[in-house]
Amino acid sequence: MSKLFTLLSIVFAGLAGADYLSVAPAASTNAYGYCLQDYSSDMRTCSFDTLEQCIVLISGRGGSCARSPYPAPEAAMAAN
Repeated sequence: MSKLFTLLSIVFAGLAGADYLSVAPAASTNAYGYCLQDYSSDMRTCSFDTLEQCIVLISGRGGSCARSPYPAPEAAMAAN
């Protein structure tokens, strides 16, 4: 029984380690990944790194936040 427990522990530890190593970093690949669409001026501003930054700015003003439709600067340079 102890050999089975040891074997299962090793397998579980290996799976947990593989899962830890496969997690992608939280950093955005797009320098400005989110856009604000202002309802009053009908202007779009794509200068937010996070969705939370955009939501804070529209709070009380009206508008919406969405992912930027423009490619990341690195992707645009790689295409050239």
